[in-house]
Amino acid sequence: MAVKVEKLENSRVKLTVDIDANQLEQAVEEAYRRNVKKITIPGFRKGKAPRKLIELNYGPDVFLEDAVEILLPRLYEQAVEETKINPVDRPDADIEEIGRGKGAVFTYTVDVYPELRLGNYKGLEVEREVVRITDEDVERVLQTQRERAAELIVPERTTVQEGDFCRIDFLGFIDGKPFSGGAAEDYMIRVGAGQFIPGFEEQMIGMEVGQTSEIKVTFPEDYHAEHLAEQEAVFKVTIKELKEKVLPELDDEFAKDISDFDTLEELRGYIRKNLEDEATRRTNQKVENKLLELIAEDSEVEIPQSMIKREAEYLVRTFFQSLAMEGISEQVYLESTGSSREELAKSFEPQAKTRIINDLILEAVREKEGIDVSDEEVDDRIKEYVGEDQDEKLGPEAQERVREYWNQQRENVALGIATRKALDFIIEHARITDVEAPQQSSEPQSEEAPEESAD
Repeated sequence: MAVKVEKLENSRVKLTVDIDANQLEQAVEEAYRRNVKKITIPGFRKGKAPRKLIELNYGPDVFLEDAVEILLPRLYEQAVEETKINPVDRPDADIEEIGRGKGAVFTYTVDVYPELRLGNYKGLEVEREVVRITDEDVERVLQTQRERAAELIVPERTTVQEGDFCRIDFLGFIDGKPFSGGAAEDYMIRVGAGQFIPGFEEQMIGMEVGQTSEIKVTFPEDYHAEHLAEQEAVFKVTIKELKEKVLPELDDEFAKDISDFDTLEELRGYIRKNLEDEATRRTNQKVENKLLELIAEDSEVEIPQSMIKREAEYLVRTFFQSLAMEGISEQVYLESTGSSREELAKSFEPQAKTRIINDLILEAVREKEGIDVSDEEVDDRIKEYVGEDQDEKLGPEAQERVREYWNQQRENVALGIATRKALDFIIEHARITDVEAPQQSSEPQSEEAPEESAD
């Protein structure tokens, strides 16, 4: 067997495998032995017919196709081992030449693990934005918590105002006829929240409980249901119930109700620290991304499309898993956005490519700087993941299962530690200048209510 390697674009290679007539003949003989029991020849027991007689009856190439099926994976495996390439996908196999008594030539085109020419990764200059958390940022979070802790009560008034929550019945008509999806009973809507078609909620303001009125709207040009886009509609709307939102007082009792803190000032301090920690995390993440971007610009690599698609599919799965945790199914998301899973995966491809390049950069830095990870470091990290307090709460069998799981993940844990070390190395050898962040950068990103004290 002779193997020739040809490098193609985008980290693809073409393997040309040439076998002689003898090797092809051996595969044909193997195909005969595998299939002879299925073939009936008059005068011979099943499985006992000579090969030459079968070929005489069914044609000289009767076993050639099966011989090729035997050879293709076998020769590919041998060629990969001989050439030391690192495939990342299944190959596209072709038969270039084949003939009894002449041998055969097969080609395999396959994506391989990309080779990165690492650019400069030391002494890179970047700016780090220093975010100042203001009192307004803290109060904004507190206001959000007040909104979440608000109660809906029935007011003395019966006239709808903006911000009210109304339980309504509605029936929609286009050209005087009801249309699909245009009706509901006991539907709860917050007036002014933009839940309905533009103009619908605005016309509810001033209506009275028990009143039925007509609301005229025009569906937007980009409405998700295309058959309704730009259509004029009339809705008969009945206000069945009216409630208004009442916010709790911002005092110590409020702090006790939503957290483990006794005073409002303690809660404010907790929120400020969380915002500062989150701002620092985001700032550091921006620095890391910028450093990797600079290294990527100075490096050279071709990423095979199969790797990008696989990583994009991983991002799609992760995205839908996060939505599922919020109670949103894949089907509901795709229908509401009017997109397909394939379109979503395509939109993730630029991010997927960046992630792959960053991984290659950090892998190259690890190798070049001789960064390694000790068993003790892996043990310590696993202890962090498992948590000794959690271990004490688990029974002996459960503890053993947890330890067994993490022991199986040791290689991945070690890789994560090594990758972090490589990134830290790049940061330590960079020239980072702190600058004041624009005021809008201090907007808090996380407004979750604290559940525990900072003790």
